[in-house]
This record gives sequence, structure tokens and C-alpha cells, in this order.
Amino acid sequence: MQTMKLNIQNLITGIPSLGSYAGVIAEIEAVLNNPTSTLADLGEVIEKDPALTARLLRLGNSSFFGFPNRLETVSEAVSLIGIQQVQDLILASSVIEVFEGISADIVNMESFWKHSLACGIAARCLAIARRTPKAEKFFVAGLLHDLGRLVLYSRAPEKAIEIFRVYQSGRMLLREAEAKVLGFDHAELGEAMMRAWQYPPNLVLAVAYHHTPMSAGVYQLESSLVHLADYLVHAMEMGNSGERFVPPLNMKAWERVGLGPDILESVMRSVDEQIEVVQQTFLQPAGSVEPEAP
Repeated sequence: MQTMKLNIQNLITGIPSLGSYAGVIAEIEAVLNNPTSTLADLGEVIEKDPALTARLLRLGNSSFFGFPNRLETVSEAVSLIGIQQVQDLILASSVIEVFEGISADIVNMESFWKHSLACGIAARCLAIARRTPKAEKFFVAGLLHDLGRLVLYSRAPEKAIEIFRVYQSGRMLLREAEAKVLGFDHAELGEAMMRAWQYPPNLVLAVAYHHTPMSAGVYQLESSLVHLADYLVHAMEMGNSGERFVPPLNMKAWERVGLGPDILESVMRSVDEQIEVVQQTFLQPAGSVEPEAP
């Protein structure tokens, strides 16, 4: 029986960032650092992993990107999607792999990942709608916004169960129950995990302040986009990470994003259109992922 009080550092220590994808990332970086490398060279590295290849082509040929012509090869996909987006695809796959095996007694992981992936889609769509630079990065920010809960559920399941007991006994948000039991919440835990993984500050702060975006300093816009995406996905009842209430919308964050109400309907429609293929891409067992049929 654990008697010591949990702290953020001992919860995040030893969690790998890339799982079995570490070798692929290292090879990609080697290719990118070689000035004589071509897109074909990069494609050859990715093609060494058949499941990753299938994921890339499935996503590339889906409504997520909406390209008019079908992508047939990895190098063609990389040239259109972009190297950064390919790295983000690997990152998303690796995070899902690293946190496999969380008990269904704590949370329904299919529902958890549906919520997280939908939040990633919504954050990306919102960023594209307001022409935010590097809008593709917001898929990762949305996907990882509840990363701290994954750490908690995997490393301290007994504390997670205690948090849910406190949560269900009174009318409060889940993060309020986390703070009551632990002295910190999942956003702080997610921030520490992402810092340990050496993610860029814009992603770190988008996750850290997705509930309190006006506290994010120079990254208020990033955190506001993820905050709004999380709100929309909760309102759509698109999966959940354990929270039974729709977290309140921060109106200052809504103003900071600066989009009209008509855009929200379009974003929600995009989430509905894209969620199935994104779920299939990331959540199917690696060996069973196949590119979409023509």
C-alpha cells in the first residue's frame, strides 16, 4: 500500500516518449540532417514500418486533408502533407502506444481517445479557420491536452479511483477533484510530462493552460484554441476523459480566438466527418491498419 504522497516528478519519471517508434524518428532525423537526402530517401525510412505507411496513406487519402487526387506513395504523401505533419503522425501513434493497458475499471480508453482525437481535429480546424501559422501543430496540442490524465491513470490507478470517488460525491469538475486529492491537476501533470519530453513551448503551454488560457502569457492564443476545441468536443459528447460535465467556456478565450459563431458549426461538421477515419488510423491494431480503398 502506497503511503508516500505522490508528486508530479515521481509520476512522470521513466515514461518513454516514443515507444517502439524511437528508431523511426532517429532515422528520419538522420535523413533530414543529410543535405543530399531526397523525399524518396525519407519515404524509404517510413516504408520500413508497414503499419506506419498504412496509417500515413489512410490519413492522407481521407477527409482530414481533403486532397483532390489519391496519394499512392509515401514520398508523394510526405511532399503534400509535409515532413512536420508526418512526424506528428508518428508522435500521435507513439503516445497512444506508450499508454496502452490502462484498466477499463478507471476509464473507457476508447472513449478517452475518441475525445482526445476529436479535440485534435477541432483545434486544427479552428487554427486553419483563423489562418494561424503552423495550424497542423494544433492537432497534436488537442490530442495531448489530457496527457496528464493518462500519466495518472497508468502510474497511480489507486489515486485515480480515489479522485473519481471524490468527484462523484459532489458537484465539481474532475480537475477540481484531482486538485483536492493530489494538490495538482492533470494540466500541470501534462505540462511536466511534455517538458520532460522536450516539446516546444507553444505545445507545452497550450496543454498546461487549456482550462485557464488567459494565464498562458505569450501563448494565450494557442491555449485558447485548445480550450475552445475541448469545449466544443465536450458539447458534442464526442467521447470523454472521465469528465461528466461540459467544462465552462472562458469568454476571454473565445474573444482571443476571434472567430464568428458560424465557424463553430463548420468545425463541428468537420469533426463529425473526420473522426471515424482518424480513430481507425490511430486506434486499430498496428498490423490491421490498411490504406483506404480507392
